[in-house]
Amino acid sequence: MTPAPGRVVVLNGTSSSGKTTLAAALRRRLEADDECWVVYSQDDFCPKLPPSWIQARKHIGRHADDGFVLEVRDGEFELRVGPVGHAILAAYRGAVAAAAHEGLNVIVDEVTMTQGEWDDWQVRLNGVDTTWVRVELAPDELERREAARGDRTIGHARYQLDIVHRFADYDLTVDTGVLSPDEAAAAIVSYLGTRR
Repeated sequence: MTPAPGRVVVLNGTSSSGKTTLAAALRRRLEADDECWVVYSQDDFCPKLPPSWIQARKHIGRHADDGFVLEVRDGEFELRVGPVGHAILAAYRGAVAAAAHEGLNVIVDEVTMTQGEWDDWQVRLNGVDTTWVRVELAPDELERREAARGDRTIGHARYQLDIVHRFADYDLTVDTGVLSPDEAAAAIVSYLGTRR
């Protein structure tokens, strides 16, 4: 017997905007309500590429042009995604969809950067109750958090800021500079209650 699809909550925002922390807070909140949710992120998939297909900070992989290139040129951050990079991002979206179609509830830590990615989400999550959450953070705080992490190429978050919200249609917005993770999670749970 085919299970009923699970539900999906997509937290879409820039790197360093607090999505990972929010996803953890949201899962805890839903677990306290006896709901089982799993968390998927691009960060679960992209690091599975061999280092030779990645260029970031001081590491230069010899096949990075086919995978991911994150670099600063003339003081400006630049991201290039090759065919292998696009394939692993598609595999990530497919994994989220497969989990949902098997009946699992999924929280997605996402950075949608192209119309094609948005369109692919719509196809893969067809028939799944999906809530898109815009995760916002003021640019100065975004840059402060990015620098404090110490594991990101500086400028990455600002680069995404002008792109990440261009394509998605949102159901609600949370500002992680105004709301604590628990407050933002509570707002999402409240919204989910209205969709039941």
